[in-house]
Amino acid sequence: MTMKKLLLISPLASKSLLGGDFQVKKAFLVLYTILVVGGIFFSGSASAADWRFPVGLTYVHGFWNVADIFENNLEKEGLPVEITAIPFGLSFHPYYLQSDDGPVRGEGIGIDIGPLMFISVTGDVDRYFFNVPINLNLRYTSNPRANISLYVRGGVMYNIASGDYVKGTTPGPFGAIGIEFLRQRRVGLGMEIAYDISKIEVEKKTSQTTSVTENVKPNGLMISIYVVF
Repeated sequence: MTMKKLLLISPLASKSLLGGDFQVKKAFLVLYTILVVGGIFFSGSASAADWRFPVGLTYVHGFWNVADIFENNLEKEGLPVEITAIPFGLSFHPYYLQSDDGPVRGEGIGIDIGPLMFISVTGDVDRYFFNVPINLNLRYTSNPRANISLYVRGGVMYNIASGDYVKGTTPGPFGAIGIEFLRQRRVGLGMEIAYDISKIEVEKKTSQTTSVTENVKPNGLMISIYVVF
């Protein structure tokens, strides 16, 4: 039997997109890139005291949850697989801190886009999965006028997920704690640990002809390192 190769890919390996609805995935990747790059350029015209545009790499532990089910399903369908996993992706976290026409305060609001995640199968079969987590969050920065500042944030996460085995998606709360360095510089740095309990419903095959629906956390623990514009 011909060996199939299962590629788990993120923006770090986007050139490997094969199989599935390629044109849809390609268009989605282009839009995602425009949003990230556009945010970086827009940051040059925004007030540094009010707006921040973190862009960085995020490790997504929950990616393995989806990968395990994807591998299980292919094996139940009689397709031997070889796994290559890259559970990292590019993420974009713009936020705004209130100023009330005076000194910047610690309260703020932001959104997250990403990290973009793909699973695609090369070969004779056509199987794919993609997911883009998005959220709206409130945050508090301990000392926004300092060069080094701790922050906490929380909100609601929703997964824009699609694929052969995806049945639905359920939003859920998430929380994060992080630290930013060089806040008074034009370009700063940051680190963050977050946890998200939003879920997607996926089909898990128990045999070649039977299956059950299982709720999985596609994100879970996330660790980010980023640059702040």
